[in-house]
Amino acid sequence: MKAAIIGAGAIGGFYGAALADAGMDVSFIARGKTLIAIREHGLRLVGNTELTLDVPVTDDAAEIGQVDVVLLCTKTFQVAEAARTYLPALMGPHTLVVTTQNGVIAPHELSAIIGPEHVAPGVCRQWVKIVEPGLIMDLGGPRMFEVSTIDDSPNTLVNELREACRKGGLTSPDVENITTTLWVKMCSVVPQGACGAVLDVSLGDLLGPYRDVFARCIDETVQVARAHSARIADDFVEKNLTFLAGQDPASTTSFQRDILAGRPSEYAAQVGAVPRLGDEVGVDTPINDVIAAVLGRREAQNRA
Repeated sequence: MKAAIIGAGAIGGFYGAALADAGMDVSFIARGKTLIAIREHGLRLVGNTELTLDVPVTDDAAEIGQVDVVLLCTKTFQVAEAARTYLPALMGPHTLVVTTQNGVIAPHELSAIIGPEHVAPGVCRQWVKIVEPGLIMDLGGPRMFEVSTIDDSPNTLVNELREACRKGGLTSPDVENITTTLWVKMCSVVPQGACGAVLDVSLGDLLGPYRDVFARCIDETVQVARAHSARIADDFVEKNLTFLAGQDPASTTSFQRDILAGRPSEYAAQVGAVPRLGDEVGVDTPINDVIAAVLGRREAQNRA
């Protein structure tokens, strides 16, 4: 199996490295300082994974050519541009493009560009961050990568990708319902980023003095998910809060860090998407409405 990784940041670097270390033919597409760093020093992982790999990296997809699988590891707001820039040279008649972004927007946006038959939604479960270009810190986690076709139909390439993940030390289970899997991840991470950003606090405070508003934000997102046919457990909110209580209380999400630092964020596909998706199915989201309004203004100022 031949694969291309578009974006060698935290997610692309970590999961691409796992596949390359498993012996898969993997090439990376990167730009600017990241491209230069990987060419000069290799792709480096530190922390819970200590690894340096000499991997092919380019900013020209034509140098790679057609592949079996593409992992699209950009920010959500970069998906369309990356698809139109790089995928024409990478895609053959059966190529699958795997989305890795949090939320439920990216698979549908990509399907409109390349067709749903080429889209395989993926869900990443590992805490990773960029230390500097080409250097990724593995902070721990379940080392999981869940992937399926957009309609959960059987696919040989998906099976081969799961097996390659397992050889690379990742957990990659069979997926019964990718819609539910995507929504579970969204309900797990988006409320933390939303509440953390609007209050400018870390996880410990969300679970302490702001626990009630945090729980209500999660619950609203769960109600929207169920209305969109996701099968979310009745006790999801309490179980999620219990799980988060075992994590670093100083932690924040990448969305929160981006928007508070004045960088372009994934607001539209995460925090801003919850009220919009609720409106589509007639679910009221008053907590998320207020948070989205406040952070939407912040996002507009950041992009001005």
